Amino acid sequence: MPGSRLPTDVIKERGRKHLSKAEEAERRQSEVKLPKPKKITPPKWLPEYLKGEFKTLAKELLEADMGAAGLDRDTIGRYLVASRQYTAAAIQVQDALDAEDAEKAAEWMNIQDKCFKQAQKCGNDMGMTLTSRCKLVVPPKKDEDEDEFTAFLQRRRASGGQP
Repeated sequence: MPGSRLPTDVIKERGRKHLSKAEEAERRQSEVKLPKPKKITPPKWLPEYLKGEFKTLAKELLEADMGAAGLDRDTIGRYLVASRQYTAAAIQVQDALDAEDAEKAAEWMNIQDKCFKQAQKCGNDMGMTLTSRCKLVVPPKKDEDEDEFTAFLQRRRASGGQP
């Protein structure tokens, strides 16, 4: 199964695939570009006690300028719910371990693992992990003047091979 489709800018910056001008234009036309909203409102189903966290996280995602849009409100909400459930399950695991009830601890660890995977999936979808950001972010171009190793090699070559 092929990986997810990367933005054209990321493909060009990586330099691993050559795109003709026609292919590049076709890819850019087919890319979905949503306008950046000023704020993302919480979904109606989100519990009141999570709406403050939602607003804080949504603001941070918008400031990161990684393409978050109003369509992502449900993913942010699911992330917060899964994170809260993970925390609750972790408390239950610790209580069961303190009571030396291995069977109950194992049950809660299973629930905790499921909540973790849900939160992780939502976090990856939103670019909230390092690996998911690396897939979304276009690496900045480096000028040759900024590359210390290249400058070192040029100085070495100019001095006749002496460091």
